[in-house]
Amino acid sequence: MGVSLDRLNEMEIEGLRRDLLTWYHKHGRKLPWRERVDPYRVLVSEIMLQQTQVDRVIPKFEAFLARFPTLESLAEAPTAEVVRLWQGLGYNRRAVRLQAVARAVVERHGGRIPASTEELLDLPGVGAYTAAALRAFAFNLEDAPVDTNVRRVVHRVAYGMEYPPRVNDHALSALALALVPRGRGHAWSSAMMDVGATICTSRAPKCLVCPLRNRCAAAPIDPARLQEAARAYAPPRGPQARLRFEETTRYARGRIVERLRALSREQSVTLEELRALVGRDDVSALVEGLERDGLAAIDGDCVRLP
Repeated sequence: MGVSLDRLNEMEIEGLRRDLLTWYHKHGRKLPWRERVDPYRVLVSEIMLQQTQVDRVIPKFEAFLARFPTLESLAEAPTAEVVRLWQGLGYNRRAVRLQAVARAVVERHGGRIPASTEELLDLPGVGAYTAAALRAFAFNLEDAPVDTNVRRVVHRVAYGMEYPPRVNDHALSALALALVPRGRGHAWSSAMMDVGATICTSRAPKCLVCPLRNRCAAAPIDPARLQEAARAYAPPRGPQARLRFEETTRYARGRIVERLRALSREQSVTLEELRALVGRDDVSALVEGLERDGLAAIDGDCVRLP
């Protein structure tokens, strides 16, 4: 049975909500940013969780909050210190972006993270997903942060297996939002993410133990058939995708940032040293890109953290 809104009555919607929330209250993940709901803690967790697995984020989240316990303390800190503490999470631009959000909230909102979509989207680097996540998780509002997991769950429940996709991402996001129960934004979005991360997974969904199995258009899914369909639908890989990770620009940038992290506040490193470190001739361009992203400061031939 599919659950697209054009053929789902209110009773079926309520059944879907009841089944998922009952499961979540028994089996939902115990995560530190859920233990004490606070907009600042939610903001930190959401930026850290972008492109980084939960298990890696948990210890870094605790350490980050121990050093920067308030939004004001993060806003006032030297950027170099924030970047140093981000070590191990990757995608270092997120550290700079997180601090930029903190500073904007202090300057524009007196240190209180706003709850309206418009004000959240006006903050530097905050897009539709992060705004929806803050509204749902920090303020328990009826919003739906739709990540890869949520998108997959919604497609399978409503339209069947996602290869090939039956509807576009906009339609899936609209359906995900329509399913949020009134006054349960936090629990519902947490439940959707948990079932997608632990049961309705991309490669090996556990349909037999899924709380939505009786309401899902895709269930039961044969993992072998799923993987075959995914391979058939996969787009051709581009030139960058064929490179070994050690040959990518991302890897070289990461090694440069790690070298800068190891410096004291008074130290710097030369471009020639960085060229020897990464074995690339385009080090100047890489460092200039890091400077634009707020991750490096260039003084002549010397480079340091900002």
